[in-house]
Amino acid sequence: MAEIFVGRQPIYDRDLDIYAYELMSRSSRTDQTRADQADADKATSRVIINAFLEIGIDKLVGKNIAFIKLAERFLNSKEELPLPSDNVILKIPGYIEVTDSTIEGARQLTKAGYKLAIDDYLQHPKLQPLASMACMIDLNIEALDRPSLQAHIKILKKLHPVLLADHVKTHDEYDFCRDLGVDYFQGYFLSRPRIIEGESLAANQMTVMNLLATLHNSETDTDTIDDVISKDVSLSYKILKLINSAFFARSNKIDSIHHAIVMLGRKQLCTWASMMALTSMDDKPDEQVRNAMIRAKSCELLASKAGHKNLDSYFTVGMFSALDLLMDRSLEELITPLPLADNIIAALLNREGDLGDALNCALAQETADWLNIRFADLSDEDLSDANIEAINWAEEVLTAI
Repeated sequence: MAEIFVGRQPIYDRDLDIYAYELMSRSSRTDQTRADQADADKATSRVIINAFLEIGIDKLVGKNIAFIKLAERFLNSKEELPLPSDNVILKIPGYIEVTDSTIEGARQLTKAGYKLAIDDYLQHPKLQPLASMACMIDLNIEALDRPSLQAHIKILKKLHPVLLADHVKTHDEYDFCRDLGVDYFQGYFLSRPRIIEGESLAANQMTVMNLLATLHNSETDTDTIDDVISKDVSLSYKILKLINSAFFARSNKIDSIHHAIVMLGRKQLCTWASMMALTSMDDKPDEQVRNAMIRAKSCELLASKAGHKNLDSYFTVGMFSALDLLMDRSLEELITPLPLADNIIAALLNREGDLGDALNCALAQETADWLNIRFADLSDEDLSDANIEAINWAEEVLTAI
């Protein structure tokens, strides 16, 4: 299979729950001019084929909406779109030429039940004739100062009630747009830590950090591991529920943490307990916990496909790389007290070694940074498979617990 990369970028609602995922091909982030029209059409077609035929849309977006950038050819022809109208939103890009033909094409799509969104509306006022048919207006906030953004949103909310703020890079930008009445948010602000200085960790964060320190200390004996986990009723319940679920498909029921240690081994149980502890960060959006799990599994799968050993170290690096997102502290501050191996610390802080390379690749997959999606000598297909498998795995685990 020549080209199977499909990136996805989350779109959040006002409560930071996932509303949709925008699907992107390797080249779709640069399809901004009419000179690239042919490439844009190919990119859109590639996303459609990969998502719906090769990969399966359910694996990429689950029960959420799929945003797909619509190539101009689909507006100017009577060619029928091979897409289900009930769970996709078609994003009309700013580079298109607005003509009677494209206006009629948009009208026919809405009649067929498709929902349309206008991309980069403020930067492309020529799209105004299409706006009345759109269910959503996308605002690229990157080039706007706050007074301008506030003025634009005030006007647009009267004309187009549903607004999406795109290129949101920080929590502060999210807060500002939300307070102005924006409905949806897109950008990598949840993939970046909101560092809080001068405050101590909250009680549940301290509990998690103490647990991580105990689990990952090589001097902690098995009986202590058993005792520490067993004393946390919620954590014990989550672990036993997961291990006895269809996810593990075990014929014999595991009825105690001690039994789980015997069946899984200390290292694997500590890994699962660490991950379950992180899911207890209930003051964080689900997507940040999901990101931590996807990173962890991506690193492990990349190492496995490359034939590397010590896969649990790769999993640990991926999982711990999200601690700053979940704890609102710098990664260095959080991992320094933990008794982690030197190569794990070097990978987390400096992206050194094979562990660091795997983490770099997982992070590039998370942000659709195509140039840096590479690891060892893995093929494009192996890299894509690792990403899709990690996404599916995280969804299965979150469902199981």
